[in-house]
Amino acid sequence: TTASRSLSLFRSSPEDLIKKQEQPFLVILDDLMYSIDEKYLSELFTKKSHHLNFGIIFITQNLFEKKLKVARQNSMYIILTRAPNSALAVRNLGVQLFPGRLNYFLDAYRQATSSSNYSYLFIDLHPSSDPTLRLRTNIFKDRESEEPYNSLPIIFLPKNCSN
Repeated sequence: TTASRSLSLFRSSPEDLIKKQEQPFLVILDDLMYSIDEKYLSELFTKKSHHLNFGIIFITQNLFEKKLKVARQNSMYIILTRAPNSALAVRNLGVQLFPGRLNYFLDAYRQATSSSNYSYLFIDLHPSSDPTLRLRTNIFKDRESEEPYNSLPIIFLPKNCSN
């Protein structure tokens, strides 16, 4: 049998739908930073996602918005795109996630985000992930690329390679 897949779009977080959804499922919150309640967002990332068995993709323009702190701290994966106007925020994230290895993080970010407008750095914070795979890029298949080597996954390793 094939699994039935559906997509529903809402202007805010649909609490009733989340409670009734068949598990597991995925909730995508796109740029709701100002319209979503901080307490509710924190509950989504800490309690509800675990108890109701769903994943969350939260898309935001400002990772360091005060009300996103709990969500950011409970994220297992973060994807950073090129954002010249957010250099300090990227640096602050590097200080928090890679203490003592800021240059490694910033170098990976620069390399990962310099190739195109859609390039990104994938940060893997999952507790069971291999520490040598924390920083990667090109992990999503690029259908647009005509050159196969442009879409090969890249893993950024620290110079001493002892995470």
